[in-house]
Amino acid sequence: MSRASPQTIVLKFGSSVLQSAAALPVAVAEIYRHYRDGARVIAVVSAFDGVTDALWAQSRALTESPDGATLAALASTGEISCAAQLTLAVHRTGIAAELTDPRDIEFTAIGDRNNALAASVRIDLLNERLTRARVLIVPGFFAKSLEGGVSLLGRGGSDLTALFLADALGARCILLKDVDGLYEADPAQKSAHPRRFVLANYATAESHAGPLVQSKAIRLARERGLSVDIARVGSSLRTRIGEGPTIISPALPSKPIRVALLGLGTVGGGVLQYLNRFPERFEVVGALVRTPQKHIARGVPRQILTDSPPDVFARNPQIVVEALPGAEVARQCLSLALQGLMRVVTANKALLAADWATLSPRLGGPRRQIRYSAAVGGGVPMLESLERLSLRNPIVRLRGVLNGTCNFVLDRCATGDLFVNAVRGAQAEGFAESDPAEDLSGRDTARKMEILGRVAFGGVPSCEGVSGIDEDFRVPAESLAEFRTRLVAEAERIESGFTYRVGLRALPVTDFLADTRNAGNRLEITTADGTVTTLDGLGAGRIPTATAVFADLLEHGRVIESESFESVTAEFWDPPDLRNVAGTP
Repeated sequence: MSRASPQTIVLKFGSSVLQSAAALPVAVAEIYRHYRDGARVIAVVSAFDGVTDALWAQSRALTESPDGATLAALASTGEISCAAQLTLAVHRTGIAAELTDPRDIEFTAIGDRNNALAASVRIDLLNERLTRARVLIVPGFFAKSLEGGVSLLGRGGSDLTALFLADALGARCILLKDVDGLYEADPAQKSAHPRRFVLANYATAESHAGPLVQSKAIRLARERGLSVDIARVGSSLRTRIGEGPTIISPALPSKPIRVALLGLGTVGGGVLQYLNRFPERFEVVGALVRTPQKHIARGVPRQILTDSPPDVFARNPQIVVEALPGAEVARQCLSLALQGLMRVVTANKALLAADWATLSPRLGGPRRQIRYSAAVGGGVPMLESLERLSLRNPIVRLRGVLNGTCNFVLDRCATGDLFVNAVRGAQAEGFAESDPAEDLSGRDTARKMEILGRVAFGGVPSCEGVSGIDEDFRVPAESLAEFRTRLVAEAERIESGFTYRVGLRALPVTDFLADTRNAGNRLEITTADGTVTTLDGLGAGRIPTATAVFADLLEHGRVIESESFESVTAEFWDPPDLRNVAGTP
């Protein structure tokens, strides 16, 4: 079994992004975006805004001259707390993230205990952890002191940690701030309309970064010839610091992207919560619901609610998030959105499976009009993985456990619970609908496998049979030790397309699919060269699905932003003068 090494990216979240625990979903959205693209992610975090200052104040209240080692130990707790909370927030999406203390990877520093220099890191320990979990959360600002205990890396030291780890792994590094790059002046001064650097050489960065990027981090980049991006979560704009010329863009107007939500149920409500975290990036102009008054009582602003499809589209959204139950109304709304050249995000597997032939021209390419990642797998990036793997080798076989409700019920029944109680438990946990027939019958799983097959194989699907579970289901007691019963979907390539089937299977406990737990989903992908790739995570629940939908929405937003940038800059620049290049600032 062979495996390709995934790329690694280091993301740094400063206190301007993570001002408090309420901002954790912002970081989760950015981590998930890279994770679902197949990357290994190291997220380096600062303490929440104001926490480090408060810790220093505490130390001075106890003594006017705290020793460096003790002060470093106290200050490091701010980053540790933030990193632990972010790790838990990532876990809620179904991603297996691992909290990694700098001392766990022998990340060392030398010099002044409160303003030290990064010295070394054990790359083998980093890679070992990235093999266990593709997402590591690392508290920045401190490292292991060679004298024992910890040393601080100075104000903004998380920048240095991120760049040092990225250099050690040969990884990309993005410093995520509350601005979308490095500007010639403070962009918070709205009247100034400063220009943003597209590229900034090291001298430009050192003279303009100020407190935005730690000077020691820029010096490390210069010494080692490294590139680092400064960006804002959710934006396609950024500044790249590195060797070469400095390129500056014109001052551009910025308007929030207009979004309409069709449905505010489990998924739509979760997406609304995400959108509320990005007020400068997105404006919710409408939300289509059956009973506006019910949502007003829940605190949703009255002015965005409507029960009229024509009304919500008349508000001219640029992106439409379709989160409606069933296919019929969704189909009508989708048609209106596409006719209006709006971009669409949907998780409606019933609609996609039924109308694939009609919709398929709009489902592919980097600027696709419809994105649908959450239709299969919840927070598990199954569709993205299939698209990526099929570029390297033809996919020949798929095996998966694709329905969290069924899996939850099967696990409960295996412990002796009655079927009806197991179903009620799934409903109470938010994994099952009030009418779980689609899930339990296997029809939901079949639709998911048909969509996966369309992406993996193309051609014409041929269904060989679909069955599920009902109230007569019992787990044979004698099989519990060596086998686990799972609702398994399988698909294989044939000359005209693919065949697929869904049914209960008694799997040996050693089978990858057998170990799917509770509401988890798993997929096993086999390519023509014999490579087997496995995916697993939460496939049901509000947060995993809403996270996947919001990631699609962010991708649409980046395309809209880049198209706007290209359109506006064309008015400023003629082709021969595309860049304002200067070797020095």
